[in-house]
Amino acid sequence: MGARFDEVIKEINKGRRFLVVSHVSPEGDAIGSLLGLALALRSIGKDVVAYLEDQVPEMFRFLPGADTIVHSLDVMGPFDVTFAVDCGQKERLGKGFVALKTPGMIINMDHHATNDRFGAINVIEPEASAAGELVYDLCAAAGIKFDREMAVNLYVAIHTDTGSFRYSSSSPAAFMKAGELVKAGADPWDVSCRVYENFPARKYKLLAMVLSTLEVTGLDGRGEIASLVVTLDMFKKSGAETELSDGFVNYARGIEGVEAGVLFRECGVNEYKVSLRSKGAVNVAAIASAFNGGGHKNAAGFTVKGSLEEIRTKVMAAIRSALSAMPGRVAN
Repeated sequence: MGARFDEVIKEINKGRRFLVVSHVSPEGDAIGSLLGLALALRSIGKDVVAYLEDQVPEMFRFLPGADTIVHSLDVMGPFDVTFAVDCGQKERLGKGFVALKTPGMIINMDHHATNDRFGAINVIEPEASAAGELVYDLCAAAGIKFDREMAVNLYVAIHTDTGSFRYSSSSPAAFMKAGELVKAGADPWDVSCRVYENFPARKYKLLAMVLSTLEVTGLDGRGEIASLVVTLDMFKKSGAETELSDGFVNYARGIEGVEAGVLFRECGVNEYKVSLRSKGAVNVAAIASAFNGGGHKNAAGFTVKGSLEEIRTKVMAAIRSALSAMPGRVAN
């Protein structure tokens, strides 16, 4: 297992000052992987800055070390090494990082098949359930012992990116690593309560509005595509923050007979973030790539400019095309 990390470990041993970064609009895997790695490097005496362009969502602020994350890189450099975790494209690390002139060697650790390999060293493993798995493996290869704080972060990374071990990415390796992290101090019940059972009422007020936009369509009237819309006005009326719409797309995918769920989230004037989810028949990563996005076969997304109707028409056409390409399927 360690051989694939030989170059990375050499850079860790040589370096003194490290930067650990992840993508904009961070979720559980991004934050857990970032903090888990930052804590691991600090545990062996390294000087580490953990950076996210965006704020940590409220539901993840309980994570050990979350209060040490910085949101500006002004006067922070230079760095010997930058670790980018759970991010497929350098631009998604945010404008602040892209503008940084002294990141040192960039080590890109990710599990997205659509990763464009922007690092000087790239450890890209699409078969991993989460970037947290790669951080776990790196720590194991480097002989870094997991303490409780590291374990909680990496457990959250794996737990959330496997959908509480419901998704097809829930491999034997993911279960094994989660088990070891529980042994090291992660508490599954505490994590589940904090991540999934601690939402403000305004999230549910927003959800009620979003569910009222539900549309189900598909090929031959079979209802294989479901879509939802969340607008800026809905956020205003409900008082909910943007982060509280995370996961809403799964309500579309969860409908009986639906193969692909879509959420169109308004994020600016004629600008939408599109989240795609599949039960397996549709490769939504391929669809997202066509719109300059990325992700996994069953979970992907992108941001695009245009009116809602223009975007909806293009996205639905792409999903219909994917469905019609399935063996034995013909579009109307």
